[in-house]
Formats: sequence, structure tokens, C-alpha cells
Amino acid sequence: MFRITLMFSILFSFSVIAVGQQPAAQPTAEQKKADDLAHRAADFAGATALNNARYIAFTFRVERDGKEISAFTQRLDRVTGDYKVSGKRPDGIPFETTVNIVKRSVRGSINGKVVTEKDKLEELFTIASRRFTNDMNWLLMPLELFSPGIHRAYDGERSDSCGRTWDLLKLTFDPGLGFTTGENYWLWINRDTGLVDEWDIQLTGNQAGEGPLEVYLHDYRRVGSFLLSLRRDVKGKNQVMRFDDLQVLALTPKDAFK
Repeated sequence: MFRITLMFSILFSFSVIAVGQQPAAQPTAEQKKADDLAHRAADFAGATALNNARYIAFTFRVERDGKEISAFTQRLDRVTGDYKVSGKRPDGIPFETTVNIVKRSVRGSINGKVVTEKDKLEELFTIASRRFTNDMNWLLMPLELFSPGIHRAYDGERSDSCGRTWDLLKLTFDPGLGFTTGENYWLWINRDTGLVDEWDIQLTGNQAGEGPLEVYLHDYRRVGSFLLSLRRDVKGKNQVMRFDDLQVLALTPKDAFK
């Protein structure tokens, strides 16, 4: 998954032209094809409306074998950098924390007790940073395709016996951009709808000869100006990830971070 700095680029930046910036080199025909494909997928997902989406809130749930194994309720103010998340640590103890990702401030509680110790506050910030990076990436992946450090390449087409066709967009990353280096992603972009139907993830920790993790995107819904998949199924893992109660608002509710 992408580091927190990458998520800054998609969640907190606006398009600007730097003074004195040198013009970019002309893309090759293959690069233009990849970029056109990426633009199509991003536009269908609502990338052009991202600057009007100040507040994003949802609960990220993971189910395995029909049982819920984790649930994290989250809310983000893209202007201030305030981010609130609650759930359970790996040991089952509940936590709640509000951080400011820009200022690196943190407050919160563990097992209902307000945290004041430095080491526990650092623990809460680490938990929040990982949830922010992982879960926002899973939700907003189609909007991130032109973030700094991401390289796009066209990887051909795939068809099935029903006549459906997908164009594959391969993503690679600058060193140090992910939690682990050497990750590769492939997006299966439906040629008819422009939607990402599948997301293959090749992790560096995979065993030799092991193929990428295959994630199928379902339950596309329009929330605000976004069109996003609210359910992801992992092939062969009997695992489902859901984004429940998704809100995308132009203004942040008054009491969102109290």
C-alpha cells in the first residue's frame, strides 16, 4: 500500500503550475495510451470533483469466512488534515484517536481511558497513520493514478467467453513509496463501462511462483460526485472488504472531530 506521503498528494493537493517549471517531455505512443486509459478510469470515478470533497467518512469492514474480523470507523477533513479513527487493536482492545496528519498532533483513548503517556500517544499516531494510508488507498485507488511517484504502463487487453474486454493498466512505484518496495498493481478497466472491475496486487512478500492477489470490485455507487466500489472480494481468501456509511461532503460537520 502507498505511504502516507502519497496519500497527501491525492487528498491535500490542488493542481498548480510551478513558476519556471520545465515542460514535460513528450510521451511515447505507449505512454499516451496508458495515460489516456488512466484518465478514463479516474474521470469515471470522479477525480475532477475531488477538490469539492472536503469531508470523507466511512467504516472499513473486513470479513473472513462470513465473520467480521475488523471494523474501523473513520472521518477526514482534507483541508485541515484532521483525521479520526476508532476500532480495535490487534489484541482486541478498543481505541479511538484524532490526529492531525499535517501537524502530527494526536489525542485519544485506549480501552476508554484517555491517553497521556508519550509512548502510547505515539502508538495511537502509528495506528492512525497506517489506517489512513491503507484504508483511504483501498477506497480512493482509482483517483490516485496520477499521484507523484506512480508510473503507468499499458499491459494489453483481456477478454472472456462472454465477450467482455478489459484493458490492463500496470502501476509501478518509485523506491520507498510503498510499505514495501517492489509492489506492482494491475487495474482491469472495463472497456465498456470505464470502471475498474479487478485490482491485482503483486506483493514483494509473495512466495516464489505465487501469483498476485486478485481483488474484485463490486457494488459501485455514486456518493457525492464519486462513483466508487463499496465492496471488494479477494479471490480464494473468502474475504470481503466493505466501505459502509460512506459520506463525501463539501463541508465538514461541525462536531465531526469532537
